[in-house]
Amino acid sequence: MDIVVESTEAFKQDLTAFSESEQSVILEQIQQGIPLCFEDQTFKKRRLHQFYTFNLPHGSGSSLYSFIVNYRIRVVLTWDDDPIFERTLITLFRVVESQTIAEVYQQVGEQIYQPILKSETLTLAKPVITHDS
Repeated sequence: MDIVVESTEAFKQDLTAFSESEQSVILEQIQQGIPLCFEDQTFKKRRLHQFYTFNLPHGSGSSLYSFIVNYRIRVVLTWDDDPIFERTLITLFRVVESQTIAEVYQQVGEQIYQPILKSETLTLAKPVITHDS
């Protein structure tokens, strides 16, 4: 299955707020980390998180995730498997400091799901606690 990565204008704008060295780290982690998520489920569980559950119609699950670049930086992205075209589409929406990730994650989710969300369907996801071995 092919992996297609696209970025939004908001992501590109956010990226400019970081230093050149941080930008390199962010892009390197995306380039190396996304393929690893396919190969290593433990890596995927440690690096991809869902902060909120969006109650979508017909029991559909949200494809919105926070990708951990490092302890300070997170990327809000969608992960959509497309079996018809045998590809996975990753869309990079935002890149932010970890202190603001929950708020930005919620904003992006409300923006992309607004047309199909019912009122007050946003619920907090249970926190994922992982311990490095």
